[in-house]
Amino acid sequence: MATANRPSPSRLDRLRDLLRPREGQARMYGLGLCLTLAVALLSIFQPPPLQQLDLLLYDMMVAGRAVPPPPSAPVVVGIDEDSLAAYGQWPWPRYRLAQLVRQLRQQGASVVVLDLLMPEADRTAPEVIQRERQRDLAPVAPAPADAAPMDAAHAPPSAPDSNSQRLANALAEGPSVLAYYLDFSQPADIATTAAPTTATAAIGPAAPDGTVVLRADGGHAWHMPRAGRQLRSVPVLTAAAGAEGYTNALEDLDGTLRRVPLLLPVAGKERPSLALSALLLTSQNRLLRLGKDGSDFTLYWDRHAIPLDTAGNLLLDYRNASHAYLSARAVLDGKVAPASLRGKIVLIGTWAKGLGDWHRTPSGKWLNGLDIHATIIDNVLSDTFIVRPDWARGVELTAVLLAGLAGTLMLSQPGYVLSLLAVLAGTGGFYWTARQLLLELGVHLSPLFPIMALVLITTCLSLLKYGIEARKLHARTLDLYEAQDEIIFSLSVLAESRDKDTGQHILRTQRYVEILARELAATPAYAHLTPSDIELYAKSAPLHDIGKVGIPDSILQKPGKLTDDEYTIMKTHPLIGAATLARIIVGHGHPEKRHFLNYAREMIEAHHERWDGGGYPHGLRGAAIPLAGRLMALADVYDALISKRVYKRGYSHAEVRTYIAEQSGTQFDPDLVAAFQRRHEEFFRVAQEYADVAPDAAPQAAPDAGTALAG
Repeated sequence: MATANRPSPSRLDRLRDLLRPREGQARMYGLGLCLTLAVALLSIFQPPPLQQLDLLLYDMMVAGRAVPPPPSAPVVVGIDEDSLAAYGQWPWPRYRLAQLVRQLRQQGASVVVLDLLMPEADRTAPEVIQRERQRDLAPVAPAPADAAPMDAAHAPPSAPDSNSQRLANALAEGPSVLAYYLDFSQPADIATTAAPTTATAAIGPAAPDGTVVLRADGGHAWHMPRAGRQLRSVPVLTAAAGAEGYTNALEDLDGTLRRVPLLLPVAGKERPSLALSALLLTSQNRLLRLGKDGSDFTLYWDRHAIPLDTAGNLLLDYRNASHAYLSARAVLDGKVAPASLRGKIVLIGTWAKGLGDWHRTPSGKWLNGLDIHATIIDNVLSDTFIVRPDWARGVELTAVLLAGLAGTLMLSQPGYVLSLLAVLAGTGGFYWTARQLLLELGVHLSPLFPIMALVLITTCLSLLKYGIEARKLHARTLDLYEAQDEIIFSLSVLAESRDKDTGQHILRTQRYVEILARELAATPAYAHLTPSDIELYAKSAPLHDIGKVGIPDSILQKPGKLTDDEYTIMKTHPLIGAATLARIIVGHGHPEKRHFLNYAREMIEAHHERWDGGGYPHGLRGAAIPLAGRLMALADVYDALISKRVYKRGYSHAEVRTYIAEQSGTQFDPDLVAAFQRRHEEFFRVAQEYADVAPDAAPQAAPDAGTALAG
């Protein structure tokens, strides 16, 4: 065979074929590039909704990160509901807090941390009660007009109350840390400052002996909140404590606590948080060294390297380890195992509902402020941190560009399933890689924007690809419809070529059927007719006389009146045509009722039926006649009467209109006659537009209308 010697395409030919631009490919490349650049810009300038989505994705990835707690994990002592029920409601007298501190010392606690604010005198102390009684019972003397009102309980006493003194004595017996609060409501909440090369950092605002040295490796600009004022405990307590630390936390915009500031500038000095102050008291090493890694910082203390961001925040690693918890009642009642707290950092604070400081964590769980401080201590002592490196943003941006370009190339190629699977695999790969880095190494790289690039490109390019394919399919469908119509018309002309009618008859009857069907659809009784139904009726019309191919020429071409036998044979052409289409329908798998071949079969078989039952081939009556047949019956008669033939003259439009009106309810469906009467002018315009060329031969004597319709 000739094809056997045809050379097979070379690899170069196949490569050229692969690289040859396809329809719409340039648009897909352009759209993919634009979407990639848009996502890249979003990753740089993140709007708040995307920030929240990024945080949510971080929470999903960090879930399940578990590291065994170190032996030096802190212990939380909570003043809970059980403690309040046993020892009275809050606030407790400070002598009871002193008892609690001493009990913890006896159990071997290395550092005692009080996460409690005590800015006023103890109202339960005898001196304070006595002052309040004197104030309330003394006669009221008029005060000077310019004198400010003063509360006796808030007036600075000449000496501290005895309860506060007892607590101060207990704090002074060993390393202790008091909490204070920073107010950021003053102007200039955020300031850009230069980290000093050498500076003094106090771990207690009133404890100069607790001063540490903060040394930075060169001056670095960092952005840290600056407090306007401090809310501290009474001086007798702050003087007795070994250090103080602020308790402020920094919640993200979704209300979740993921990071805390370890260092903040207060009164011109860098001061540590409550947890960091407690850590510093556990060691003789009070030197803090601040190193810079890119745009982020690392705080070096003792053997520990603590990663901080540019605002001095530590990203908390909550893990799944719970901290040891003791009820304050158990400690006061002496129910704690001997030496069970030896060498531990113990944090005391309120735990009862409504009293405690509760925060939402990435897992969705709510933790008390004591647990937050314990988590910081645990992270530092175990050197377990979650780090977002300085180069993370660059890696994420690179991943966005690679994901966008790869997704665009894949989705621009032919086929969809493999491209979609590849994109899904890439999406899962980005998430899995980022999650493993976070769980195993504590390195946080966000997969949000690479995933967003793939998802957005997949969605938009798939829609564009679908639109291109749909347009191509529509064009091919139109080509098929045109070819189908041409075939139908050719078959119709083939049938009519053996008859005395012309091809114009096919076009005219098709238009008549369409006009009638549209008019019927406007009436309530035929409101079910859709534009698709009307189109199918019109498409079927040219085939109405295709059965005439089975009629002998001697009958079909006979100019005069047919004999009874000839007329009987002529009346078989509807059955011949219907049988032919029935074989096509069954043989080529078109059983659906709405296929145009079924409409055509009904039209072929029933267009010579009469409304009164006097038609052929089945003698159907009224509505039993398919609508397709009724439509063609009227259209065929109108065209047969108004057209001029060699054997008859053409009737005038008025004569035909009168005849059709007279046959309403006998030959024709009354509804169709009414529709014809409303649109008869359009019938006449169609008859004129597609009129036949005048025949050469002179017409014979005109028969009556009934004789003219014998075919």
